[in-house]
Amino acid sequence: MSRPKPPLVVLSLWLVVLLGVLLHYHPAEARYVGSSQSIPDICNQPPPRSDGVGTIEFEGFYYDPATFDCQKYSIGSRRLKPGQSFGSLQDCVTTCIRGFGRNKDRYVNE
Repeated sequence: MSRPKPPLVVLSLWLVVLLGVLLHYHPAEARYVGSSQSIPDICNQPPPRSDGVGTIEFEGFYYDPATFDCQKYSIGSRRLKPGQSFGSLQDCVTTCIRGFGRNKDRYVNE
C-alpha cells in the first residue's frame, strides 16, 4: 500500500513540469542584443578616422551595429576625426552589447 504524498512534493513536481514546458516553448538566446534605444548613444557613432598616415598608430575597439559585435581598429595619428572608441574589448562589450556600462568604461577621442 502506498502512502499519500505530502502537498509540498506534489507542488514541487508540478513546478518542475511547468518550468520544463516554458523552457521548451521559449528557448534561451545565446546572446542578447537590445534595440538601438537600449544601448548608449556612443555605440551608434562611427569609429575615429584619420586623414593621412602618421608615425604613431592608435588602436582601440568600436561597436559595429551592422554585425552586432565589437571590432578592433588601428588608425594613424594625423588629423584625427573623433568617434566612438573603447580602450578594451571588454569595455566595448559591457557598454554596447550588454547595454549597460559605467561612465569610466566609455572613451571618446575628441
